[in-house]
Amino acid sequence: MTTGSRLHFGLLDTAKPFGGVGVMVDDPITEVVARRADAFQGPLVAADRVRGVAERYRQQFQLDALPACQIEIVRRPPAHTGLGTGTQLAMAVAEAISQLLHPERTDPRTAFRIADRGRRSAVGIHGYRHGGLIYEDADNAAELNPIKQRIEVPSQWCVAILRPIQETTTISGDVELDQFAKLPATTSQQREHFRYLITTQLLPAIEKGDFDAFSEAVHRYNRDSGLLFEAVQNGPYNGVAVSSLVDFLRSNGVTGVGQSSWGPSVFAWFATREDAQQFVSNQIDPAKVHVLLTHAKNEPRQIEVQ
Repeated sequence: MTTGSRLHFGLLDTAKPFGGVGVMVDDPITEVVARRADAFQGPLVAADRVRGVAERYRQQFQLDALPACQIEIVRRPPAHTGLGTGTQLAMAVAEAISQLLHPERTDPRTAFRIADRGRRSAVGIHGYRHGGLIYEDADNAAELNPIKQRIEVPSQWCVAILRPIQETTTISGDVELDQFAKLPATTSQQREHFRYLITTQLLPAIEKGDFDAFSEAVHRYNRDSGLLFEAVQNGPYNGVAVSSLVDFLRSNGVTGVGQSSWGPSVFAWFATREDAQQFVSNQIDPAKVHVLLTHAKNEPRQIEVQ
């Protein structure tokens, strides 16, 4: 199983059913291989997370022991950087085991339950299976929010993923739960504002191939959604390093800039890869900021059976 990563542009709400919008990108890549074995053999990397998926698989199919397979993580990006790598890994492991041992009983919802992801955002789950930009939303709390709209992003548009090398705060697990518990409730007016930005500005700009309009819309949506979390991150972005990086990019003419999820990854959109390369070469100090150039991944995860 090979999948990309997820950039999250922001939630619609701080409580269920949340809702939100984001896009899959080609890099960084998660690659998982499952092989038959006499007994379950997990990887050394992310061992607890993979074993948790295997245990839920055992429960799902009422097995006496963990599934008899060996799991190898060939490639995996750094965790807790705002790129949804935990969801991509869990989905890839769940589907790899299922395809290897019980392909006839494997369906998307079963794999999602085994992965046990998507509690606050369904973008990564749907993005794993479909690729592209995902707008997900629901009127009431659901096991997994449905896709309101999926759209392919022009392949020539390039996105730089930038991460400050200096120490930044990462948020996950119990810390994330605590942060959400401190947030004030989102108003109906705020939710409608976000839906308005998505449906009248962000999505139409992509459909028309209007890069400038898309850049303005994605920055505004991301910033306004980030302000929902102002009480815990002291502004629309999480921490001084990320805020400073966003300000630097914007002040140097890059419009489509924002924080992915809790960060510290920052996205910056460019009309072409050449534009991105030129900007990075001239403006970004590699000793201070890690940079990866990539494009929207409009295809689903890749399955290879041998």
